Amino acid sequence: MASLRDIKRRIKSVRNTSQITKAMQMVASAKMRRAQELALKGRTYMSALAHVLQHLQDTLAEAASPLMEERTKGKTLVIVVSTDRGLCGALNANLFKDVLQKCDPQADYLTVGTKLNSQLTRCGRNLVASFTIGDTVEEAELKPIFRLIRKGFTEGTYNRVEVIYQKFINVMVQRPECMKLLPLSREELLKVAAQDDIDDDSNPNFLLEPEPKTLLNAILPLYFSHQLVQMILEGKASEQSARMVAMKAATENAKTLIGELTLEYNKARQTQITNELLEITTAMKAME
Repeated sequence: MASLRDIKRRIKSVRNTSQITKAMQMVASAKMRRAQELALKGRTYMSALAHVLQHLQDTLAEAASPLMEERTKGKTLVIVVSTDRGLCGALNANLFKDVLQKCDPQADYLTVGTKLNSQLTRCGRNLVASFTIGDTVEEAELKPIFRLIRKGFTEGTYNRVEVIYQKFINVMVQRPECMKLLPLSREELLKVAAQDDIDDDSNPNFLLEPEPKTLLNAILPLYFSHQLVQMILEGKASEQSARMVAMKAATENAKTLIGELTLEYNKARQTQITNELLEITTAMKAME
């Protein structure tokens, strides 16, 4: 059995750890609410873009944007949206498992969040770039990513761009998803437009200016960039939710461990007192 000093030292250590995990849980909870708010607002913006696409369906069928060109030459670029910090449960492990199962081993890889960089390199994946994005997802941080993707696709270096990220379902559930980002597909855009649930009767005087083709050429890059922004926001919401749940579980485990160690400490102390009493009684009898 461990000594009383050792048990007391362990209790103090676990209590200090529980205070840290509790603080991290509270910080993650505050960040989670903000990240969820941004992700939900992004979905509303996507719905608004879909509403505009609804009114451009005829033009969309004849569109010839560089972002919609199908190419046979070039490689696939896979964008992996992970985290920059750990302590978020199995979030990154589940994402990496999906990368190995669903993504082309011969593709080039670009990471948003550095946590999976070493794992991708060890598995022989070609990591061409890595970016760190803050919790607020500022536009200035995303411009180099957009520039790299558009340049690689329009110049023919890449014939396909995919994104794998954690889709935010709720606080307890985050699901890895792999989606095609480029080329934009007419069928997929028409499907998005058809799924829009905004009632046209509420907007009877919907006007488009400038002409539909010019407007569409301006909207498609916007649609492409916001798709990626939305995936990053979903990943941030998933990260903070997973971290809050993980820190809450760690705090509860620490409290349970403190209770077990306290019980062990009390038993050891009781045993020590009993032994001392026995020694005193034995000594007194020996003196009689």
